[in-house]
Amino acid sequence: MTRRRAFGPARALSRLGAGSRRAGGTVALLAGLGAVGATVVLACEDDPHRRTAPGQVLGGGGACEALPGELPRADCDDSEKICTPAPGCAIDEALCGSKSTCLPIGDNTGKEVLDLRIRRLNIAAPAALASPFIQNTVVNSGIDLAQPACAEGGQGLFTWILRVDKTANTLVTGGAPPAADPLGQGFCFASFEIGGTKVTPITAKIELTGDTFKTVERQDVNIPIFLSEQLSSAIILPIRDARIEDVTLSPDGNCIGAFNAAALDPACVEDRTLCSKWSTAGALGGFITLEEADAVKIRDLNNKSLCAFLASDAGLVCGRDAAGKIVFKGDYCSTDKSPGSCQDSVWLAATFAASAAKIFDGQGVVEGCSGATTEPADAGADADVSDAAANADAQ
Repeated sequence: MTRRRAFGPARALSRLGAGSRRAGGTVALLAGLGAVGATVVLACEDDPHRRTAPGQVLGGGGACEALPGELPRADCDDSEKICTPAPGCAIDEALCGSKSTCLPIGDNTGKEVLDLRIRRLNIAAPAALASPFIQNTVVNSGIDLAQPACAEGGQGLFTWILRVDKTANTLVTGGAPPAADPLGQGFCFASFEIGGTKVTPITAKIELTGDTFKTVERQDVNIPIFLSEQLSSAIILPIRDARIEDVTLSPDGNCIGAFNAAALDPACVEDRTLCSKWSTAGALGGFITLEEADAVKIRDLNNKSLCAFLASDAGLVCGRDAAGKIVFKGDYCSTDKSPGSCQDSVWLAATFAASAAKIFDGQGVVEGCSGATTEPADAGADADVSDAAANADAQ
């Protein structure tokens, strides 16, 4: 039996379902959920019988799984790989970059220092974050730019950027504040403090072999997710012992992975269950302690902590024993850096695609790149856009 792709608004509505939220709510949910992982093995079905129809354009492949402490295969693709081109989705390549590669909005050709922005982050662990609703309508929506001309209708408030120095063998990576002109001026590395937490990029040594690289040291990184364009709306994702591996750069340095226009219907909407519009070519992972997870609030769930969400606790925070220790057991240990053991942490793993972007020194030009301190009234972990914006300190 042949499956037909639903086009346009009908498919978008079925994809969102009754649980969909308005834009601010979905980004807020990402901020609460995107911080951590739980025990999971997520299989990406790779049935060869689904890949034999004539005229299909195939994406990546391989089983997608992330055991605690491990990274998924970099080109994992859990869609059905049914990619049937459908005309009608127009992309302004002069503005958005070549759709035959990865929609690069910058140009690294001939450069030794490559600047890129993550365009797709496919969560492999935990299962709660890898669910279709969270991945499709929360994670993707936060990363996708607000640029219909580029076949993207997201908010663009979740930006993770990378600078690869092929001469020094270093990687600079971190978050970026909301860019007023992402296709023009570009992005800058976030450098600010909120709720006592410092957000700055990290620099790690990499091992570069041809066009592939991996980090050779693990570092902690705080990635900001913004609920609005206000700096004070940031919620911090504290990823510990972060590592990036199996990254493949295109020969011109403009792409990690590829864009697949055949995944889009005439309304420029993808159905990831059938075909993903991004093929990934890099993997990342790290852990977050349960104590940190308990401090991250999910605004759309009445400020329930992520720890409580993962533990299925009835209360708003994780349950604790008489000694004040969290009862819920994670799948990772922060002290011996291994699965199981002390079980005080949870594991997060994902694959990613990225494309060339402009990264500039925004110090003194863009809020959040100047080292200024912004203190929302409720310390940031469960900041509501309304009160956070109202209480931002003037720079």
